[in-house]
Amino acid sequence: MKKLFLVWFFSLAILLGPAYNTYLNYDYQSNPDCKTYISIANGEFNNQSLVRRYRILVPFTAKVISLPIEKIYSKIWVNRTDDKGALRLGFLLVNLLLMSTVGLALYACCKAYGVSETGSLLAIIAILIGGRWGNLFAAAPLTDSLYLLILCGTVYALKQNNKALLAACIIIGPMAKESYVLVIPIIFILSKTPKIQLFVFFILAGILSWLTHYWIDLNTVESVTKSISTDLDHVYNVRESIKRIFSIRGIGELATVLGLFSILLVIGFTGGRDGIKSWAKYCDNIVWWFIPVVLIHALLSTEVARMLYFGSACWAIMLGLIWDNHLWLQKYKSSSIKD
Repeated sequence: MKKLFLVWFFSLAILLGPAYNTYLNYDYQSNPDCKTYISIANGEFNNQSLVRRYRILVPFTAKVISLPIEKIYSKIWVNRTDDKGALRLGFLLVNLLLMSTVGLALYACCKAYGVSETGSLLAIIAILIGGRWGNLFAAAPLTDSLYLLILCGTVYALKQNNKALLAACIIIGPMAKESYVLVIPIIFILSKTPKIQLFVFFILAGILSWLTHYWIDLNTVESVTKSISTDLDHVYNVRESIKRIFSIRGIGELATVLGLFSILLVIGFTGGRDGIKSWAKYCDNIVWWFIPVVLIHALLSTEVARMLYFGSACWAIMLGLIWDNHLWLQKYKSSSIKD
């Protein structure tokens, strides 16, 4: 338990500085997602995105945390009266805690696949601060941190056959982001949990999601039918996403997922069959099947890099295994020790 706390605290420590700096300087008013979630936190559902307005868990929690902050915020920052600083600070605290827990989940996933301590910590650093998204998820008024945590938890639960954790991920998943339904086939095929129990979990998730939609729709002018059709319209983003991936700008965006740690991932696919097999043999269907689901997330959204970041559990496992086992890196480490 002490080690787990230290890993969690390590994740918090490396995120805190960059996230707070982003909190101070990020232009949230230019981000429609941020504006939607701030409105949701204040209970304003009308005229909000039909895709995002049902993701209430993080905004409501941030609002509760911001209430006592609001009493002293204006006294400390007298000139900041219209920046929604107290509520944004509530989002910062919630998302920092969630992203620090993501770091712990990444560590657990890596250890479940036999990655060393060094490889696991390296993977945490690569995911949380190697690119731009971990910092943004922690700092901005967004809800992606919860969905990322649930996806990491799902990978770990499948690998370790943790029924309680898997149930929690399934039930909360659609509340965090509707696209969690894309993960359900993998869970159904790969989970060792009895199918009848999985059906129960899926039904509970559906009921909770429906009740949330119904409650919100009672207070808005748009119907749930319209929100479903809006979700389905994401199919029309596929062509644009493919064009974006293969553009110069798109390639640059892909590099923001892991930053320079992308080089380590590229190294993993060098050295021919033996080089790839040296680490890939430790992966399993959970990792390999999860990657196409993440790619579907990316193709359905015009924010390709941001969606690919949701594959963090897979990227962390692969980075850790490459660091520990790739033939080229093993030779390099051996020569370094001799020197």
